[in-house]
Amino acid sequence: MKTLSKVLAGLAVGLLAFIAAGVAVTAVLDPHIWPSLLVGAPVGVTVGVTAFLATVATLRYRDRRRVGDLDAGVVAAYRASVVAVATCVVVVPLGTAAVVFDVGELGIAVLVFGLPACILVAAVVAYVTVRRTVPAGRPPPA
Repeated sequence: MKTLSKVLAGLAVGLLAFIAAGVAVTAVLDPHIWPSLLVGAPVGVTVGVTAFLATVATLRYRDRRRVGDLDAGVVAAYRASVVAVATCVVVVPLGTAAVVFDVGELGIAVLVFGLPACILVAAVVAYVTVRRTVPAGRPPPA
């Protein structure tokens, strides 16, 4: 698959994820928060960008694996994308539920601040993967 095809597929998946997450969070929070769009929009953007990057990383990993040309960077990006998607799948429903069940400001904090922090966890996973896969001073294994 060409790079342009991967990017276009990633854009399509990211746009769908943005719309789905943004609309879902906004609709669920509408009875509980007056400007629910102010919470739903950032969540939608974060989920959409995560879906875009995860799609591109997964397609790249799949193509490189099929050819037999995996390197540490491809594996690290794939693992980070898996962690990022998993955190989105866990954090968005938990933050939304915290708002709906009136746990206070915790739900908004989880959605607006916790979700981007989870993306940083994915970056740490990528860094650790590269450090463990590529010993210092040696090229990555083919």
